[in-house]
Amino acid sequence: MALGERGGNPLAARSTAEAACAMRAAGALEADPAVRNPDEMAAGFLAGFNVSTLAKYRLTRAPIVRAVGRITPGAYTYEIVRTKFIDEVLLVEAAAGLEELVLLGAGFDSRPYRLADALEGVRVFEVDHPQSQASKRAHLRRILGDEPQDVDFVAIDFNRDELETTLAKAGHERSAHTLFVWSGVSMYLPEAAVASVLGWIGEHENPRTSVVFDACWAGAIDGSREYHGAAELRARVAKMDEPLRWGMPEGEVEGTLARFGLRAEKVLGADEGRSTYLRRSDGTLHDRPYGFGALIHARAAPA
Repeated sequence: MALGERGGNPLAARSTAEAACAMRAAGALEADPAVRNPDEMAAGFLAGFNVSTLAKYRLTRAPIVRAVGRITPGAYTYEIVRTKFIDEVLLVEAAAGLEELVLLGAGFDSRPYRLADALEGVRVFEVDHPQSQASKRAHLRRILGDEPQDVDFVAIDFNRDELETTLAKAGHERSAHTLFVWSGVSMYLPEAAVASVLGWIGEHENPRTSVVFDACWAGAIDGSREYHGAAELRARVAKMDEPLRWGMPEGEVEGTLARFGLRAEKVLGADEGRSTYLRRSDGTLHDRPYGFGALIHARAAPA
């Protein structure tokens, strides 16, 4: 799943992956390069007749961005912050000798293709539901002219298949220096499912293995504390019976990660994300991103 959910979405996206992709496409058209979303490939995944495709055109993106800002304040700018942060983590890991990249719930993630030079020699696994993956591969054939031969597409039904077994069959090596990208998923899963994924990553033998993911604060999910955009998102997902389920206690990131055998490498909160990635060339700040969680880069801490 992605933070842009179905139901009530002004983009009327056909999937959560498409909604997030539309926000990246709109962000890639920001006039100021200092805040521009770096995903210049996002527009290529938006095809056919759908309101979300309007986000990729210069003449129609502005009303789409304004509509998103009214219904889910912070969603558009959060996508800019999230894209830039994960890109930076990936590039640092690649420079440090990354051997495998695993995209969990890959959606329309374009990193294996737009960052291909940095990923030369890195084995890439795109893990997703078979139907979502079939759509992605069709788009890639259209964008690239052929299906990429240097990416392993791993089809999985997360409700039935075991991630560890499925990836092992595809060739994933637990001893390899691996980066897992898990974007926009954890907050929609029950705690047991989150613990299963993060705990498995934490068990990897290579101390350079890491995961980059986003998490909500627990207070935003139960409504005990208010954050920018949280009430609007709670109301929207409640209408579609897709509630936010798992949250990390604010201020307890290190302790929570330790339960999963992980240690924090970087925790990016909303304010730091805005000041780092949403500062315009003239020094002013773009609109606030979601304020109810953090982007986290955590490394395996084997005993």
